[in-house]
Amino acid sequence: MKKKLNLYIDGFNLYFGLRTYRREYKWLDLMAVGRLLCKPDEKLGEVYYFTANLVGPDKAKLRRQKIYIEALKETGVKVVFGKYLKKPVYCKSCKVTSTTYEEKESDVNLATQIMLDACAGNGHTFAVISADSDLILPMLEAKATYGRNVLPVFPPKRHSKEIKARIGKHYALGEALLKKCQLPNAITKADGYTLQRPKKWS
Repeated sequence: MKKKLNLYIDGFNLYFGLRTYRREYKWLDLMAVGRLLCKPDEKLGEVYYFTANLVGPDKAKLRRQKIYIEALKETGVKVVFGKYLKKPVYCKSCKVTSTTYEEKESDVNLATQIMLDACAGNGHTFAVISADSDLILPMLEAKATYGRNVLPVFPPKRHSKEIKARIGKHYALGEALLKKCQLPNAITKADGYTLQRPKKWS
């Protein structure tokens, strides 16, 4: 019987890595990525995508995110949402207070899911797409306390020296893999509605 590999994706860490490459790579098939990360004796288990609904005036950007999340769900990805909080920022030079938004909960949600799955024995290998060193503790605990194999997977052009030093074995998402793991240009949902790859990502 094949062992199960679970994939946990830090959505914003991955997104900012993908921005270093061509736009079409943002239409990334995370299930396909997970399958390619599996060894011959492994099969893909749960795939979790941790993110938050964008806020702000750029309606086109919000719509692209919505379409992508719907496409991921259609392929079987489990999307877990954090949230954005308003944060006032005061400019000392111009003496004006403006509003910015700070993403919250996604890293905690990801860490919590790793620990829940490790404790429950749900999965043999935990692949984690992120370069956020805040996730080192749950990865170490999953490995040392619960005996899971842990594979940090760095987004494009992003890495963590601390993760490399403390976890060891790791993998980096390169352009060849991104090119190979793209969603179809059109995805028809169960209700008949067709999701189209955003033109800006074509």
